[in-house]
Amino acid sequence: MSRILVSANESALTAGIGNSSTVDNARAVRIYNDSGADATLFVTDSNYSGIGSVTLKSGTIEIIEKRPQDYIYYVGSATIKVSRVGIVN
Repeated sequence: MSRILVSANESALTAGIGNSSTVDNARAVRIYNDSGADATLFVTDSNYSGIGSVTLKSGTIEIIEKRPQDYIYYVGSATIKVSRVGIVN
């Protein structure tokens, strides 16, 4: 069973590519959608070229792994909270 090592404060992510964040140059990001609405989360490289996307259902918590310089952003009316974390086995 893995454990989560919190390594930065949780913060709100604002919708739109213009609000993209590396989440403190995180490799692992804990994402919480607490809004009541689904959201589509996108991961891009440092040049904003698309890597991929996932749908975050309302009320879910996910952990994604990315390169530290990669950005994340989302679209939709959701409220997304993110935090840099580590994974400990």
